[in-house]
Parts: sequence; structure tokens; C-alpha cells
Amino acid sequence: MTLQLFLQILVNGLMIGAIYALVASGFTLILGVLQVFNFAQGQFYMLGAFATYAVASVLGAPYVVAILAALAAMALLGILVYFSIIKWTLRYGFFHTMLATVAFGTIVGQAAVLKFGYSTAVVAAVVDKTLALGGVSLNSGKLLVLAGALVVMGLLYWFMRTKIGVAMQACAENREVACLQGINAGKVFWVTMAVGCALCGVAGALVVPVLSASTNMGQLIFLKAIIVVLVGGTGSMAGALLAAFLVGIVESFAFQYVESFAPLVIFALVAILIYFRPGGLLGKPLPIPGQ
Repeated sequence: MTLQLFLQILVNGLMIGAIYALVASGFTLILGVLQVFNFAQGQFYMLGAFATYAVASVLGAPYVVAILAALAAMALLGILVYFSIIKWTLRYGFFHTMLATVAFGTIVGQAAVLKFGYSTAVVAAVVDKTLALGGVSLNSGKLLVLAGALVVMGLLYWFMRTKIGVAMQACAENREVACLQGINAGKVFWVTMAVGCALCGVAGALVVPVLSASTNMGQLIFLKAIIVVLVGGTGSMAGALLAAFLVGIVESFAFQYVESFAPLVIFALVAILIYFRPGGLLGKPLPIPGQ
């Protein structure tokens, strides 16, 4: 393997790992704070990609504006889903809420197919040049995706240390004690839903100039997010970030050498890690509420 090929595969793995990290972080945040297994999480990623396409390609707005529009749209949609669906199903238990998200995700997915079909929506490359480092050529577009995802992760790290971020962590640790300390759980819940869905929207917005947008991308990213959560540990944000990059890099190298058998390599990795660490790398099994 040449150095150029190694670095190209590594950049691919880091880029897709960064996208996995954003989606898995949003999923983990919602699961940890609301104790909701959001099966529609991947659809926010898909909608974020199509929102970016609509703003950047159809309306002709700058790409940065399209990213902000996707972020705001998915955050507002997350709030709407919380107040219209999740808030009313939480009282009936974990499985009722989970089934409600399954229904919502299915409706969104089918509506997207009816609207866009199975064709891809292409956004013009933001950077179409290659970056040469010591004779090694790297795709600048993929590096931009990685840089953008790292910036978002940095903002998430800062946000989680603000007053509302600390309240979210307190609710994730022990909801009853947090409420006794004066934390408004209702406010924390809808903010958590907004942030978790916005992370998916940003991930879709960042990746669409490189991978385009398609109606099945939500289901695919959701499966990878589940794998990341299993590897990193349920309820662990740090574990989700670590596992996302690990899965992304392993997947990139596996695809280079075994191509269509790459998913088997990922599943083998998950099986080995779960066997030796059932709670994941940095987490612990999350008990089902009410049991």
C-alpha cells in the first residue's frame, strides 16, 4: 500500500466517521435524556441533505446559508415532533414512544420517495480542488466535511457545558433528582430534541456536496448510528464519538480490500467488542424505563 492510498483511505474513514459521530451523538443525546429510542433519527439526516439541496441548488443561496437553513429546519422539526408526538406518548411508556417514532420515520421516508423518487439530488462541490501535501493528493471536499464536522463537535462540547447543557446531563443521569433540584424537565426535553435533530440535519448538509442526497440515506445512516452506539456504549457521548471514528476508519479500509464484504467486517468488530465489553467502550447498558 502506498502512502497516498493509505492517506486517502484514512481521510475517507475520518470523513464518514465524523458524519457517523454527529448522527450518533444526536441519537445518544435523545436516548440518554428523554429515554426515547428515536427510529426516525436517520430521516432528519436525509431531510437535512434535501433541505441543503433546496436552498443551495434550487434557490441558489450560498452553501453556508444552506447549512444554517438545514440546521434551523431540523431543529424546528424536532421541536414539532416532540410537542406533537413524543410528549403525548412518553406517559404510556418506552415502547409506545418507540413505535410512534417508527411510524413517523416510515411516513417521512415514504413521502420523500413520492416527492423525490429514487434519484439523487446533487449539490455542486464547494471545493473541487485537490490538496497536495508532500506529493500526496487529498480530496479537499472531504477534508472540508471533516473540518466542518469537527467544528460542530466543538460547538456541541461548548454547548454541553452551558447551563442548559448541564441540565440535560443532569436529566440524563437521574431525571427525578434533577427535577427536585429545580430543573424544568419539559424545557430540557424539547431543547434536547431540537439539538439532537439539528445535529443530524447538519450532518446531512455537510455530506451532500460529496455524496449527494438520496431518499434511502436515512435508513443507511441509522443502521450505522446503532452500530456506533453499540460499540461506544449506550448513553455515552464520548463513546459515540470514539466509536464513530473507529467504525468509519475500519469501514473505509474494509471497503478498499473486501468491497461488498465490508459490512461483515463491521459486524464482526461489533460482535467482538460486545462479547468482551457488553456495555460498549465507554458506556453501560441502559435499562428499559419501567423495568
